[in-house]
Amino acid sequence: MTGVASGHRPASYPSPPPTDAPTSSNAGGLTKNRVYLNGALEARAYLKRIRTAMCTHGQCRPGMLLEQLQLFSAQSFPPPFVKGFVDAIDGYVSMSLGGRDVDPQTWDVLAAIERRGYSQ
Repeated sequence: MTGVASGHRPASYPSPPPTDAPTSSNAGGLTKNRVYLNGALEARAYLKRIRTAMCTHGQCRPGMLLEQLQLFSAQSFPPPFVKGFVDAIDGYVSMSLGGRDVDPQTWDVLAAIERRGYSQ
């Protein structure tokens, strides 16, 4: 009568997690919290935007980081996301103040936060 043979539909499961996260055995729980890692990756994207703006316009407007953090708060981003963002910014600033020229375009933010041993 109809083209559906058994009426059986495959189960709908969420997609598996992306495989681009580091998988080193000493990473601990850090790389298991995808929300935290997304915050760190957003920090790298933020730094790329700021660096591009500075190269284009030659200046950085005061309060930009504070505005970004307030946006996260206003839009109710989860605390692990914000912590990942702040930890990555902290790592970038620490490396820069330590004398390293860190280019956000090529910076491996996930490796940097693991090296620094940030905890969730």
